[in-house]
Amino acid sequence: MGAYPTSPRAAFLQWCEAHAPVFTANAAQIGLTTNQASAFAAATTAGAAALLAQEQAKQAYRVATQQAEGAFGTLRSSAGDTVRLIRAFAESQPKPDVVYNTAQIPPPSPPSPAPPPAQPTDLTVTLGASDGALMLRWKASNPTGTSGTSYIIRRKLPSESEFSFIGVSGKKEFVDDSLVAGPDSVQYTVQGQRADSSGPLSPIFTVNFGRLPGGQVTASVMQGAQPGAFEATPSTVEGRVVQKTLPNRNGNPERSKSRV
Repeated sequence: MGAYPTSPRAAFLQWCEAHAPVFTANAAQIGLTTNQASAFAAATTAGAAALLAQEQAKQAYRVATQQAEGAFGTLRSSAGDTVRLIRAFAESQPKPDVVYNTAQIPPPSPPSPAPPPAQPTDLTVTLGASDGALMLRWKASNPTGTSGTSYIIRRKLPSESEFSFIGVSGKKEFVDDSLVAGPDSVQYTVQGQRADSSGPLSPIFTVNFGRLPGGQVTASVMQGAQPGAFEATPSTVEGRVVQKTLPNRNGNPERSKSRV
């Protein structure tokens, strides 16, 4: 342990202030001259005064900073209110540009149109366990700040030459309960729509139906107009592969060779 603490400064100053009078009173007995003891005492007093001035300056800086932040906050609010008043007055005049030029502020920029809805991708399907409905779900990362997007769903059966409108959904999902037994596959497209803005058409989603040993029906999705990489995933309900029962065109339940 040293003869005196060097840090923190408060502990060092406290040691000096405690020893200054001892050194002064006993200078000759401890090998100091009167001038040396007095110099130490004076240095201690100056150190204490400097430390106090520094702390006072720090406190003054904090106060000045808070005052400046408050003043600039008030100034920003005042500037915003003033510009809004000038713009409101300008828009009420026959020639708004004259007001803006006189005030030397720019007119407000015209609002930018919102970007169109995003392209739907990554379709997944789930076969209904009892009613034969086909649940479609997809992803679409719409632009920030936009809302009110609806999705138009179109479908094409192998016997059809064009996609036909089958419904609209306000969510990223849709239940197609109008399928009937027969086709081994069906194709869908999804398109986002918001007000007068239409998003890009999704890739063609081809849903292929198959049958596992035991009669369970599976569904897999291929994305894109051309065959390519896709993941065939059996449709499940509560972890079990489900069967698909669809009504035939006469309204009676019918089991298809390709799917139930």
